[in-house]
Amino acid sequence: MDFSIETGDLQRAIKLLSVTAKMNAKDSTGMILIQADQDNCIKFLSNNNNTALSYTSDKAVVRIPGSAVIEYSKIKSFATAFPQWNEKYGVKDFNFLLADGKLNIDMVNTYEDGKTSKGKLSLSSYEVYNIRSPRPIEAPTFSLSSSIFRSATSKVLYAIDPSDQQTFVQGMNINFDEENICFVGTTGKELSEYKVKNISDLKEGSFTLRYDFIMALRRALGEEAQILFEMSDREVKVAFENICLWGRTIIGHEFPNYKPVLKSYTNSIALDKEVLVGNLLPFSDVLDPDDNYRLTVSIKDRIITLYCDVASFTYDSEIEFDDEFVIDVNGQSMIQTVDVIKDDKILMQFSDDKGVLLFDSGNFEDQKALIAPLRRR
Repeated sequence: MDFSIETGDLQRAIKLLSVTAKMNAKDSTGMILIQADQDNCIKFLSNNNNTALSYTSDKAVVRIPGSAVIEYSKIKSFATAFPQWNEKYGVKDFNFLLADGKLNIDMVNTYEDGKTSKGKLSLSSYEVYNIRSPRPIEAPTFSLSSSIFRSATSKVLYAIDPSDQQTFVQGMNINFDEENICFVGTTGKELSEYKVKNISDLKEGSFTLRYDFIMALRRALGEEAQILFEMSDREVKVAFENICLWGRTIIGHEFPNYKPVLKSYTNSIALDKEVLVGNLLPFSDVLDPDDNYRLTVSIKDRIITLYCDVASFTYDSEIEFDDEFVIDVNGQSMIQTVDVIKDDKILMQFSDDKGVLLFDSGNFEDQKALIAPLRRR
């Protein structure tokens, strides 16, 4: 194997591989595959057994095709330590040559004054079969823009618990129907749903993505891109730009039917988000973790009061609710829930102190969230 690759593209590949390659791991999870093809394309691949990522560069010149497997941690700093070429100074490209079981990498760094320095790295190359190369995406199930995926996951991730023993709460559910695409996460005690109009060809389907795959995809996404998803019973594959990402879906555990719970309220109060957040944030460091971060929400005489054992704040505006209501909730959950709703008006919805406390975007009604009550002391 003998090829040259532009510095910027090599550095992009190495940065992307950090999503899945494990630093300093001596087994296959810490190795990367570099494959040079006759069509002047270089494929970089890492696979940590849960997720795999590949990046294909076309900014290369391949003299001799071939493949090599090396330790990721041994190339990372060498490849990323130098400035890219700017037509005056920097490193134009890196040269790779595989010979006698060693992958030799060299480059020339040109400085602003015209002086140069040369660098060389020689790494052991392992057998190619050390890294399993997943099948490429073949028949996309649906597509999403990266902006929708980022927005949806930012509103749902807080309500996912990857360490929970209940499998269905370890990931995010994506549900398609004729009208909408719903992104949902739940810990069993809190739930967040974000809804967008369904303009894709898929009008029916439900898939639950693992937390680690979601985080890997968020890290790999750059600027605006269209993401192709291919879903199977056990796997998820995505492709965008020159990147492919593979992962596992959560199977054997149907996501709970949460829709009826989101409609289980008899009262709805419109609140100003800025004022509500201003009343909630002071509780961040004073709620008692040994008491489930207990926060009491009380409505009396058209005034909302929030309080715990050591602090209290009043939402200093009259609301349209004439009765009395009181409920105890996890204050940290309430702070997170209100914070991720991107709207200046928030609807707080409830029935009684034994039911859930619901929140929704007041203007768009596209993000619903719930918090389960705590038993009152």
